[in-house]
Amino acid sequence: MGKKSRARVAAAGTRKDPERRVVEGGKAERADKKKAGAHAHPEWAPHLNSASEDLTAKLFTLVEVILGVVPVVVIGLFLASKDATSVDKLTDVFSQDPSMVVTFISACLQPFVAYMLYMIYRKYCEGDAGFAAGNLIGLLCSEILLLNIPGVIGMGILLWRVWRNVALHFESWLFERRAMGVLVDIAGSLVILVLAFMCATAARGLAGM
Repeated sequence: MGKKSRARVAAAGTRKDPERRVVEGGKAERADKKKAGAHAHPEWAPHLNSASEDLTAKLFTLVEVILGVVPVVVIGLFLASKDATSVDKLTDVFSQDPSMVVTFISACLQPFVAYMLYMIYRKYCEGDAGFAAGNLIGLLCSEILLLNIPGVIGMGILLWRVWRNVALHFESWLFERRAMGVLVDIAGSLVILVLAFMCATAARGLAGM
């Protein structure tokens, strides 16, 4: 009997007997391994349904939402403080005060940070310790350079929440992935870190003018 025939017979038996279940353990295991990646450590996955991990998930979502609306808040503050009721007036404000341009660019980086947090939490749930910890450290450094207090607090809390699970595997991730592998894993946060450094340098230069 071919594979397709056996599958049809099994499905028919399952329909006739509602209590019967066809377990495809091999396929599920292969799919999980492919999803998690070669360097993942998914042994904490069963604990992700705990109350503590539920709180971690909510904190990730909260920080993502807060960082996502930062540009809107900044634009609103610019419009309110400078009585700029149109885009043209806002452009005039930027031309008169270049430091506001740097502030605006820094604010526009925050939605990208929020997206990185979304990716980090997915990798964390898959057990990819190095990806989660490495990128959170990079994003924390970026927020410090941007002097974004909500971002610094949020990244600090998230890193503290996940560190207890990833700490045991962080060093092994560094040795297994080596320099190039680590750079590939944290490429997203490195790009944001470089942009944050440029914004911080520009802000310092404008302050010294």
